[in-house]
Formats: sequence, structure tokens, C-alpha cells
Amino acid sequence: MVGEPLPLPRATRVTPAPEADGDAVLAARGDVDAFIRLYHEYLPAVYRYAYARLRNAQDAEDVTAQVFERAWGSIKRYSPTGSFRGWLFTIAHRAVADHYRQVSQPAVPVDTLTDTLRDPAAGPEEQGLVAAEIQWLLAIVAALRPAQQQVIALRFLADLPYDEIARIVGKREATVKMIAYRALAEIGRRHNDAQP
Repeated sequence: MVGEPLPLPRATRVTPAPEADGDAVLAARGDVDAFIRLYHEYLPAVYRYAYARLRNAQDAEDVTAQVFERAWGSIKRYSPTGSFRGWLFTIAHRAVADHYRQVSQPAVPVDTLTDTLRDPAAGPEEQGLVAAEIQWLLAIVAALRPAQQQVIALRFLADLPYDEIARIVGKREATVKMIAYRALAEIGRRHNDAQP
């Protein structure tokens, strides 16, 4: 249904299988099945990243599709000097930036993102508590500076290490770590201020 986020598995840290980079090498050689395996492995993380940045399910789906179209179109130029995940999220970062340049973003409440981050197997009470906590946390993140939001999304939704984030955003690793540190400190401060 349009406007609703794609159902995703429980939002856990994405740990790519060791064979992911091997599949990337195979895909770069034209192996369609290897690319399909990569698509299935990275689709949830790319979608969550796009949704967190765009806050609109339809736009996130469109950008996610563009990411994989671009990846397939340029997979022959993939060089295994870095991780496939970093290469893919560089494409995702650029696709989100392109989207922002093309479309003005309406304000969308962050509460809809909670559906993509909840465990569908949890009971109703647990889902309610987790949804409230996620919504509250996302509201805090939405109040951060755009650079902080971007680093937090790449670090915790895309599960990228700082060196890959630095390559994606075009900053030094130390700068990215400082942005993350300040963002997390601000989130912690706001969390403590909200406590009774």
C-alpha cells in the first residue's frame, strides 16, 4: 500500500556475510545471481537509511530502487579495495542528496518510522513501549543539525564504520567521529532533560 513503510525485519545491526564482498566481485564480473544475493542482503538497510533521511515511505522506496539501479549500472566499475557496503551506501548517500535537490520535502512526522524499526514478533505491549521509545528518540534525532542526522543514520541505521562514513560524506574520519560524538552527547543531554 502506498504511503506505508515496507515491512522490514527487526532492526538489528547489519553484519554482512563474509561472502558479500565475494558476491560483489562476482557481480562485477556479470554474475546476476550474485547481485541478486547482494540486493536481498542490503535492501532492508538501504531502505531504513533512505526512510530515516527522507521520512516518506514512497520517496524511500523510490530512492532505494534508484540505489540498486545505479549499483547494477555501475557494478562493473566496483573495485574491491573497500567494502561493498561502503560503496553501496556512497550511492545511497548521493541518491538521497539528488532527491533533496529535485523535490522539496514536506514535513512528515517521525512516528511512521517506528513501524520499520519494531520487531513484528513482539507482543502488543512490548511493541507499544518500543514504539514510544523509538518515536521519542527519532524526534530528538530530527532536531539535530543535518550533518549530525546524516552521520547518525549512516552509523546506526546503515551500520557503517566511521572510516566508510568519512569516505561517503567527504570528511576526515576524525571529523565524522566528532560529529557523532557531539550528536550522541546532545541526544544524551536531551534524554536526561526529559527524565522526571
